[in-house]
Amino acid sequence: MVARSKGCVRCVQRRVKCDERVPGCRRCETYGTPCPGYNRGFKIVAGKPFRSRRVKSTNKNLSEKSCRDAGGTADDALAVQALTVNCANLNVMQSLDTLVLELSRPFPATSAHVISRWFRFLPAVYGRNRTLDLTIQSFAAHHIGRMGENLAAVQYAKSAYGQALYRLRVSLGKPRECLSSEVFCAVLLLCLYELFTNTHEGDAWMKHAQALSQLVQIRGPPCYRNAFDQALLKASRGMMVMHSLFSGQSCFLASREWHSVMEQQFTGFSAEVDGLVEQFFAYFTYAPSLIHELYDLKEADHTSQSTTARVSNLLAQTFAMQGKLLAWYDRFSQAAPVPYEVLSPSGDNLYPVVLWYSDENVATFFCSYYSYMLILYEILRVCGSPGEHAATMVFFRDQICKSVEFNAQGLLGPYRMAFALRIAYEVPDPTTKLWIEGCLHRLSKAYAAVHPHNFG
Repeated sequence: MVARSKGCVRCVQRRVKCDERVPGCRRCETYGTPCPGYNRGFKIVAGKPFRSRRVKSTNKNLSEKSCRDAGGTADDALAVQALTVNCANLNVMQSLDTLVLELSRPFPATSAHVISRWFRFLPAVYGRNRTLDLTIQSFAAHHIGRMGENLAAVQYAKSAYGQALYRLRVSLGKPRECLSSEVFCAVLLLCLYELFTNTHEGDAWMKHAQALSQLVQIRGPPCYRNAFDQALLKASRGMMVMHSLFSGQSCFLASREWHSVMEQQFTGFSAEVDGLVEQFFAYFTYAPSLIHELYDLKEADHTSQSTTARVSNLLAQTFAMQGKLLAWYDRFSQAAPVPYEVLSPSGDNLYPVVLWYSDENVATFFCSYYSYMLILYEILRVCGSPGEHAATMVFFRDQICKSVEFNAQGLLGPYRMAFALRIAYEVPDPTTKLWIEGCLHRLSKAYAAVHPHNFG
């Protein structure tokens, strides 16, 4: 732990004893200057994760040194000088520790949740690569700033983000650096940053997700044999499938080679649950191809024999996947605690009874199952398969909505629920759509990607 002075900002800078009088100290009064108070503010201090010897420096030199350490230039230093003058002390490592704790907080110590797990690697890799360092600074500053309502930190995050993008272009031009784990981690973080922050361009994250997909393929399966790279791959695969789904491109992860790579398991859950998690994700990689075929068929000539054959083939694939998911659910609900009903803690009018889960990781996989089943029943409905498909879709939609109150909590709550809510939003019902839009408005304050205008 690093010792922290408790005096006012000016006394700390002068390295003199402060009497800590409120609202201002006596020493500042003696100097005839107003006391700046005791709020340390926020400043990212780039550097290695160890304590260095303190030296006297002017504010200008501090900002210039911070930018040089982060891989910037003197011009970059001038751009952030105003921020560093107004911000006091915050160590990047302390920020990361706080952020990792916040991200991991909802999960038990044994949880294998891929998001919380890969974030725990960040303190260890900070300082290895300038591109990654700037990206970590940007991501940490944004979330620490949001958590503490510190606008200076959020503004700094935007500046660091711009520098990180510049540094990424440099890194991608270096053969020995472009395929490194650190650059892979930086691209993943940049994609997440866009999902959390960009309120103006709902598809901005797609550019990073596309780059992420291309980078993963170029690196190739042999690059994911250590714990860090495995964690990064498993944390990013959801975004890569989403990119495939929304872009219309095929999902390269839907191959036996990549399934074998992803089957490598973490310690945490039991081997049975780990295996079921990987089995579900292997099934999930086929979702884009099913959805793409459905939309293609909507525009096809339904009087032609070729279209009839394609519809028949799609129905066969859908029934096969439905059978696999039902068998998976039977096994998963025996290996993991199933949700139970409780009265809504918030007193919700539309859903007065909600679902409660053992933890957010389990809740996320149940919601993913509900979402996938919704997709399959929509395919069956559109393709004219006999059955009460609309009523079943309403059931799975309501299961998702009843899970929001539990699974949307915490910093990553909107991230966990985004896809499920996106699918639930497509089930026709004006009242429920308005309810979902209300949820999206609330969640978009922390996670910009779920703003209702992105669901149109």
